[in-house]
Amino acid sequence: MEVNFWQVVLDELEYQGKTRKWLASEANFDVSTIGSGLKRNGLPSVDLALRIATALAVPVEYLVTGKNLSLKTNYKNEDLHKYHKYAKTIENLDSLPENERIPIIHMIDEMKERIEK
Repeated sequence: MEVNFWQVVLDELEYQGKTRKWLASEANFDVSTIGSGLKRNGLPSVDLALRIATALAVPVEYLVTGKNLSLKTNYKNEDLHKYHKYAKTIENLDSLPENERIPIIHMIDEMKERIEK
């Protein structure tokens, strides 16, 4: 299956909760470039691909292949997307004092057990 660079970019934007306009501003390109790239299934210049990857804080090879090749793990792409989706929540949980964090983790574990029954 051929990977569309621009579709991976859109998927990543969605997971990060960011807009096309935000990305175009951050990476200094016209927002219409995304739509035309999707239509022609083309790759941007190396310079633009690097600016986009930097703005999204992901490896450029991930945008090109749809796979995070720089991680030496057995994670599926879905797992990486889940991480991106919940990264802020994880950071917030990690920033809590341990005595407040542990009961929240236990509550999540208990809810998961109930659902699995």
